[in-house]
Amino acid sequence: MKFKGFATGVWVFGSCPDRFCTGGYKKDSTLEEALDRIAGVEDLTGVMIHYPAPLNFQNADHVRKELEKRGLKVASCEVDLFGSPFFAKGSLISENKEVRTKAIQLAKDTMDIAEQMGSEVMNLWPGQDGFDYPFQIDYRAQWDLLVDALQEIASHNPRVKLSLEYKLREPRTHSTISTSGVALVLSLAVGAPNIGVTIDFGHALNCKESPGNVVAMLDKYGKLFALHLNDNFRDWDDDMAVGTVHLIETLEFFYYLNKSQYTGWLGLDIFPYREDPALACQVSIENIKYLLQIVEKIEVAKLREWQKEANALEILRYIRELL
Repeated sequence: MKFKGFATGVWVFGSCPDRFCTGGYKKDSTLEEALDRIAGVEDLTGVMIHYPAPLNFQNADHVRKELEKRGLKVASCEVDLFGSPFFAKGSLISENKEVRTKAIQLAKDTMDIAEQMGSEVMNLWPGQDGFDYPFQIDYRAQWDLLVDALQEIASHNPRVKLSLEYKLREPRTHSTISTSGVALVLSLAVGAPNIGVTIDFGHALNCKESPGNVVAMLDKYGKLFALHLNDNFRDWDDDMAVGTVHLIETLEFFYYLNKSQYTGWLGLDIFPYREDPALACQVSIENIKYLLQIVEKIEVAKLREWQKEANALEILRYIRELL
């Protein structure tokens, strides 16, 4: 496998709350308990973890030792610009100087702690940046503020990749970085070589995108930096186990990923509200490994002949036989 390995978000092994069961469907875990369970999943060797909690500069040495003890590595550090009411009306696009300055500093700190923890990637999802009502914000102003902020963050530590995670909506009704196209244009507008895009498979589905097409597009511009893998029914960010709903589209995604320049982590961003998190990760990994095996069996020359004729039915018959 050309990829670094499989990683999971530490949050996968948390209490999994929603707005109806705010305390979560499970007993919450300490970081050490979550790492124990992660290390117990076959082939799971990386973690994606948020700054400033549960990772920060005060406990970084302790977290590093706990990871090493279990044979785990940090795949990416994720900056939390969404979980505090301080950012309720925006973070990087806020026209409140105090709010925007704090958001930029948190992102810079996350880049630094990512480097300290041995990770190449800082994932940035500014979930509170967007709007809920018409006329609520100045669209031109928000774009300029966002570009300026990202230029400042990217230049702060050029040794770390700054990867933009896009999402159509939630928690705002409209997200500023809403689609892969917006994220790509934004990364090109910033102009720094260390800024690119994270594909969250489920977010691509929510946008009515083809995840495989997104891989091909971002790879063409050298901007595919990180992956959050999951599945959903397209109308909401369900964060289900990988390959459990859109099997053929997930196969197509890995076909193009295998042809791409991407060699990073295969990150699981799932939210198993009612399922055992270790089993949800294990099933996801098994499905990914199965699909990668199918990808290796695809005869590219044969597929390309059908694609030149846009012969969808012969292609899908062929894929069915491989599956």
